[in-house]
Amino acid sequence: MTAVANEARRIRPVAATGLTACAAVIVLQGCASPVLDEAAPSTTVIVGAGERPDEELLAQLYAGALRGSGIDVQVRSDVADPPAALDAADLTLIPGYTGRLLASYDPGADATDAEDVFEALARALPDELTISDYASAQDRAVLLADRERLTQWSVSRVADLADRCADLTFAVTEDFESAGGLTALERADCRPREVRRIEDAQSAAVASEADTVVGTTTTSPALAEIDADSPVSTVPDAPDRNPQDDPEADDAPAPVLPAQNVVPVFRKGALDEAQLDALRTIAGELTSSDLTELRARVDEGDDPGTVAREWIDEHAGA
Repeated sequence: MTAVANEARRIRPVAATGLTACAAVIVLQGCASPVLDEAAPSTTVIVGAGERPDEELLAQLYAGALRGSGIDVQVRSDVADPPAALDAADLTLIPGYTGRLLASYDPGADATDAEDVFEALARALPDELTISDYASAQDRAVLLADRERLTQWSVSRVADLADRCADLTFAVTEDFESAGGLTALERADCRPREVRRIEDAQSAAVASEADTVVGTTTTSPALAEIDADSPVSTVPDAPDRNPQDDPEADDAPAPVLPAQNVVPVFRKGALDEAQLDALRTIAGELTSSDLTELRARVDEGDDPGTVAREWIDEHAGA
């Protein structure tokens, strides 16, 4: 693992740039820490959310955690371009998914492994922004297909599909596209015969069709319909590598589909240590199953603020 990753995983938030330059001049003239800016936090933190319901849910989760530290927090919903508003200092913090945020700040980035995506995002951020720990919860692109056909095709991993893509139709949801699924497949030399768009509710049924692969994401309700007796199966991707636990992980193949872990991006100096600890509540407690359940409630019409508050009340201080 690189030095950036080691620092990021040990002490968060991390600065997007400046570690090497700071080290070079610190003896001569001193240098502010690139890990935690000592500037006093503002009296009101503004958390921004885009137009998607899950974005407001994430904003409410982080806002609720920050309120627990005793500060005033406002949530601004339906922001047309949250990264731009954050860059302009109209917002203090935006939550999102690591891969989607990386695509926003560095559209050419091709990292897919969870830690690699996090590192690349840290490097891509403007100097005035930083990030904190990411959660295990994510909304990652995932592929579904008929179980028997996968066996016939000798496909056990997403990467195995590349040689067959020219003969296949990929039916994909809007979330699959926003999670970078199509771009990732193209980079893996998977160019389908046809790509068509479907609603997420159709995912399990369409995946049973001949010569068809469905692209959705890991929070899709369709995945709840899939079990050992289902004719449809997810197509496993290579697991995220963990060099800390496995010295040979760097030699393992990276996933095809990019990581999409929940993470906050915020302005340097806006949060003190108590607020950073509050952010770690999300990083340490929010799981993918939690995220799936919370998103389902919001999709069914529950108020995102209420849903988030109930989760915070259950997990704060855990």
